[in-house]
Amino acid sequence: MDDTAMTKGLTVRNLNMETLTLALFIFCGPFFRGYIFESQLMWATLVISLGFIVFLLRRRLPQDITLYLLLALTAMYAASIGYGTDHREALDSLLKVAFLIPLYIFAQSVTRQWMNRIWMVWVWLTAMSVPLGVATDQFVDGRLAGFIDYANGYAILLLVGIIMTFALSVRGFSSSKWMQIPIFLCAVGICLTESRTVLALLFVAFVLLFFWSRRSFPLLWFRCSANVALGIAAATAYAWSPLLVIPVIVVFVLGYRLSDSMISHGYVRLILLAVVPLLVILALWSGSSMASRWSTLVSRTGEGFTRLVYYHDAWSMVLDSPVWGFGAGTWAYMQYHYQTAAYFTAYVHNQPLQVMIEIGIVGFLIFAAVCVSLVVRGFSAAKQKDEIEAKFDHFRMLACCILMMHSLVDFSLSFPYLLGLLFILGAPSDESASAANKVGRSVTVKTTAGIVTAGALIIATLLLVSDQLQQSATRAIGEKRKADAVLLLDRSASVAIFADRIHDRKARLYMREYESNQDPRYLDVARDENEKSLSGHSEQIWYRKLNSDILWMQGDRQKAVAVLSELVQQNRFMARWREELGQKEAQMKN
Repeated sequence: MDDTAMTKGLTVRNLNMETLTLALFIFCGPFFRGYIFESQLMWATLVISLGFIVFLLRRRLPQDITLYLLLALTAMYAASIGYGTDHREALDSLLKVAFLIPLYIFAQSVTRQWMNRIWMVWVWLTAMSVPLGVATDQFVDGRLAGFIDYANGYAILLLVGIIMTFALSVRGFSSSKWMQIPIFLCAVGICLTESRTVLALLFVAFVLLFFWSRRSFPLLWFRCSANVALGIAAATAYAWSPLLVIPVIVVFVLGYRLSDSMISHGYVRLILLAVVPLLVILALWSGSSMASRWSTLVSRTGEGFTRLVYYHDAWSMVLDSPVWGFGAGTWAYMQYHYQTAAYFTAYVHNQPLQVMIEIGIVGFLIFAAVCVSLVVRGFSAAKQKDEIEAKFDHFRMLACCILMMHSLVDFSLSFPYLLGLLFILGAPSDESASAANKVGRSVTVKTTAGIVTAGALIIATLLLVSDQLQQSATRAIGEKRKADAVLLLDRSASVAIFADRIHDRKARLYMREYESNQDPRYLDVARDENEKSLSGHSEQIWYRKLNSDILWMQGDRQKAVAVLSELVQQNRFMARWREELGQKEAQMKN
């Protein structure tokens, strides 16, 4: 398929709401922290929900098993708001799942030509984010984190970019040489992230790409693998000195100008097969930081052992509530109750375990069924297409599976953007969807989807207004307008669905005022606000710790020490609290 065929049919008339909404979600995600922060998640939900409501007014929904499973999964997360303890966190999780339904339907409905163009723009944006991230110093602890601000999540995004670039090169074979630039840049980025898991998955992906393309597109595979190796070499050279990148870029340009007829010679292929793995191994081994990261996997005190420990702790948590789970967001504060070693992580680095903790084995079975449905239907649809389209679907589903595999050892799918990308990649194209699905005559599914979307829209709007008021309060505090800040926080609490976090923030604000002028009236208000936050989330350890601090300042030292002692017993590895408890007990004896 040439470039003309890829873009044929692209007109303003068929640029509809679902295409615009989907493109906006895909393009903006890598540059807006993957929608991980609440305000970004609310904006994304707001835009997607509005687009889906417009879609529902003029289109019917297909009879689709994956759609039904997504509705069931959304219902599970909605129910977890009621029985979970962290209601506010459960709302965020509900929104992350709820907008998967519109994204999945949009990805099915967008025409193949527009989807080609969206992916083409996306791979270039993703690739260009690497030099832009390096230039703007988007590094965290020496690792390139990109604008997602998380190195491992950025690495898996770049790997998906490489696979989709390879897939697009197959569809538009005449432009495949130009597409080597994104592959080279994404490989540079992956190495700079120092993500061991993604490097291993990169190797697995290229082995599978070789078997799928060795007959039809062998030259493309050789060219891509060579440029990935050069990208890794360039990243390693950059770690030594930025000037050393120049020779690697020169080699890349020379290779770019190398004709396909030259690569087709057998001896050139043999040289590439021998040199490329050697170049990758030498580059990775010579990077001291990467070598040290690999060494921690086998150390008893390193990350490998730590992961096994908190997998064990997470499973213990699952066994305490196996059927329905503890509700979304529970692990972020209950991990301290279950941990058996001194580590900290806000998430379980295993998506199945995280789902089981949140909504139990029942919810996990639904989530697993959704993933299996995506993969099975994706590969089944490829069997009914011509060779090039079938290969494209194979590569697209490979990217989908790579994302799933990465979620087994990392919390990449906790990013709403990467979770949404999983379902966009897995959704069947418009032609295969229309062939496999019948248009639903019943209004039940459409009505249910509309109710879910309307609910998500209302929740996102309220939470967004509340968040904007809190941001205004933060600015007011910075400008020493504390009375205005309190009024803004009160307004924020009035529109927030669950306001325990806002009351906690007010309590801490009044605490600071008491500490600055020793007026006991501020302390009384702080205690009232703290009690309001505890009424909304009685098990939240930071609310309880603040309660202990307030009681101590008010003179009720015995009760303050009792609360702190209980916290220390339940959270054995909070060393600061244990030390503070010892000091306060000593003061009481004196």
